Amino acid sequence: MKPLSSAVRCAVPALALALFPALAAADDASREVLAAQDARFAATLEADVSALAPLMTDDLTYTHSSGVTETKAEFLEGIRSGKYVYRSIESKDRRVRLHGDAALVSGTAHIVIEPGGKRTELDLYFSELYVKEAGAWRMALWQSTRLPAPPKP
Repeated sequence: MKPLSSAVRCAVPALALALFPALAAADDASREVLAAQDARFAATLEADVSALAPLMTDDLTYTHSSGVTETKAEFLEGIRSGKYVYRSIESKDRRVRLHGDAALVSGTAHIVIEPGGKRTELDLYFSELYVKEAGAWRMALWQSTRLPAPPKP
């Protein structure tokens, strides 16, 4: 194996130092996106439509695990009217992928909801799109798929 030239040995640390600000900025943006998602989950659990509305884009598409797709207005009305009563939203394995002023968040979630007073527990895989508008990350799309039930022993 050939030894590295002195130019390469100098270039590697310089490149690492040059990339560090970009990596730090991406890490900060990922944390901001997850904070926006956490705020959305909290507002959903509180059924706080006035806090929830600004966390979503006006052209939001919300696709439930049942396949029902709603607009922002329809989803917010479902929260406001009590059609959707969320009791728990626990996400895990969240992954953020940044693409400029857009971010994809995916992971799994355990959601407890009481539509029409009937308690339902859902294990989901979700994909969510956030876009940065006026300096804030807002959800533009939610799509979830029910995970298969674990095998019975």
